[in-house]
Amino acid sequence: MIWALFLGALKLILLGLVALYAVLILMTLRTEGTHCPLRTAPHNPARSAGRLLVWLGVRTAAAVLSALEAGLNILEDTSADVGEWVLHHRSS
Repeated sequence: MIWALFLGALKLILLGLVALYAVLILMTLRTEGTHCPLRTAPHNPARSAGRLLVWLGVRTAAAVLSALEAGLNILEDTSADVGEWVLHHRSS
């Protein structure tokens, strides 16, 4: 019983941390864009580690967004080509 409560609380805490991390990444993307610089503080390694994690998340999100944009551009071009083909063959 206690173990199940402990696991439930641990899952809730981990979910909260993941949500906080996602919000930090989204806010950094919103304020600084995809080319945010990596800032470190040699006198504060814990803050540097946190900033490194956020920076990695921003770079990953930027790469994913770039790949999605490229894929959507390809789909848009293909859709236009298919539309032209359909219109050309429908009138024939």
